[in-house]
Amino acid sequence: MKNKNKEIKFNFYNNLLEDIKSILQKGLTKAYKEVDNIKVQTYWQIGERIVREEIKQKRAGYGKEIIKKLSMDLKIHERTLYRVVKFYKEYPILTTVLSELSWSHYLILIDINDNQQRNFYEMMSVKESWSVRELKKRLKNKEYEKVRKKGKIIINLEKKIPLAEEVFKDTYDFKFLDLKKDYKEEDLKNELIKKTRKFPA
Repeated sequence: MKNKNKEIKFNFYNNLLEDIKSILQKGLTKAYKEVDNIKVQTYWQIGERIVREEIKQKRAGYGKEIIKKLSMDLKIHERTLYRVVKFYKEYPILTTVLSELSWSHYLILIDINDNQQRNFYEMMSVKESWSVRELKKRLKNKEYEKVRKKGKIIINLEKKIPLAEEVFKDTYDFKFLDLKKDYKEEDLKNELIKKTRKFPA
């Protein structure tokens, strides 16, 4: 009888342990997604600011000069800054940036030159919840070409494109930054730069 009671208690603990593991995993997944969304937001804004400065200066070669100097001063790899600029140029309209996709998704998408093809992989990544690995696999297997050949290129994505305020809220969640309660704008900028340096290219 005692062994049976011990077995019941042990099973109860196993269930509790598995539930808590599941809660932790969901929490971590959500946290990573929120951080990555802020990463996408930050990169879009950096790209927009650099391009705006390029347009304002109207000087040949200025873009390369400014990226080289920014790379040195911010200690961010030049390749990352070029990708950030390319990201903005491919997605200059704020509402076309989908919060469901990670920066790693966008790194793949911005290298697709054909707009219709890029749109196909972008929409399918959202609709079918493709991971980055799956997106790479579909590209390698020429999924777009296969679908186009069959004449089924129209994608019915039952989800509206999010509004600007839904993608980039006025109030961001900066809990992942090491900020004091009475932080100033300068503190926020410095912390964002520090975290951006740690983002993988």
